[in-house]
This record gives sequence, C-alpha cells and structure tokens, in this order.
Amino acid sequence: MEEEMVNFVHKLLPLPRIEESRDVLCVLPHPDDGELGAGGTVARLKSLGAKVTYALVTGGGAGIRGKSREEAREIRKREQEKAAEILGIDEIRWLGYPDGGEYDVKDVRRDVDSLLEEIEPDLVVTVDPFLLYEMHPDHRICGTAVGQALLLDVESPPPVAFFFTAHPNQFVCVSEHWETKMKAIFTHESQFDRSTAKLIEEYFEAKGRLYGRKSGCEYAEGFKVLLPVTLHAFEEAMWV
Repeated sequence: MEEEMVNFVHKLLPLPRIEESRDVLCVLPHPDDGELGAGGTVARLKSLGAKVTYALVTGGGAGIRGKSREEAREIRKREQEKAAEILGIDEIRWLGYPDGGEYDVKDVRRDVDSLLEEIEPDLVVTVDPFLLYEMHPDHRICGTAVGQALLLDVESPPPVAFFFTAHPNQFVCVSEHWETKMKAIFTHESQFDRSTAKLIEEYFEAKGRLYGRKSGCEYAEGFKVLLPVTLHAFEEAMWV
C-alpha cells in the first residue's frame, strides 16, 4: 500500500492508545490466552488504574489429556482465577461454551453484545481471528464474534485490540510487568510441562524483546488496534 494512503488513513481515523483505556473487556477463547497474549499489558493497565474484566468463552474442558471435560474445566478454572489474581483482574465472566468450537458464532456474539451494553468498555481486547494458519475453532469464533458485535450491534462501539496477530500496529511497553506476565502464565500448570514451559518462556522473551526494540524498551507486547468502522469493506485495514 502506498505510504501516502497509509498516512491519509491515519489522519482520517486516528487510533486510541491502549494505555489510555480505563475500562477494558478482554474476551478470551480459553483460560491462559489472556496471559499469553496480553498479560503484561493487562498488568500495566491495572497499574495505571484501569478496570479489567475477563470474559472466557470456554472453560478449556478439552485441554487436559486424561481428564474428563468436567474435571479439566474445574482445574483450569482454578488456574485462571489464580492468574487473574496475579494480574489484578477485577472480574471473570464464564460464558460456558464447550471447548472445541461446537457452538455458533451468533450465540457468542449475543453474549458479547450483552457484556458491551452492561460494562460499556472503552476498549475490547481479543484474539485475532484473521491470523494466517489459525485453525483453532474457538479462537476464530471468539475473535469473529467480538468483531461482529462491535460492527453490528453497538451504538457507540469501542475500538478493538487484537493479540496473537501477524500485523501489530501498536506496542505496549511492559518491561516492568514482564515477570508478572510470566508468573501468571505458569499458574496454568495443567498446560505447560517442564519442556513446554521452557519453550514458552524462550519464545515470548524473544518476541517481547523484538517488540521492545520497536518501542524503545526492553519488553513489549504487540496488538492490531482497529476502530469498528474499519471492520467492514475497508481495504486498508491490514496496513492501518
């Protein structure tokens, strides 16, 4: 895309800064997604006085091999509550959909509609459903439901910040909160054995440092921040 057009779009539709948000709704496919994708940012927002609400689409019931779905949900619920306490999350809402995508995006969208009307957040954080090669149905449904709700059903919709994105356009410096992020991630003990934990730590440290260099700090997290108006028939959305 021509640089001239990019600059024009940015002037026409200036994007808000994530750190300026004071009432944030995070809509997440599973326990642990919030910590992995945005844990440092959530901790920073809390340090700045923001209210942060988690809404979990599923309870992660398919996420522990050898455990029934009911057993897995209980374990993962406890892990998520512990992680939320570490990050300072104000409230967790459990939407109750089955892990694995056996439900309809329209139903999740209606739940997101209700949360938007009740909470009236100034920012919604969720997974990027357009991530190339993303095959997990819960992630695709979650991000799509949020985008559709913001586009179709809210009179004055807030912006959205997608994480797990290939096209970040905003970076949040989280150097002071990096250890908190990692501590929150590893409360999800059912998901990360010793070898996986080492891989996770090395991967996120490398990415955090890469994004940090873009932001002039040690560690940062990246997001694709978009206004709802750009979620329909807006060819420039990838480059905004």
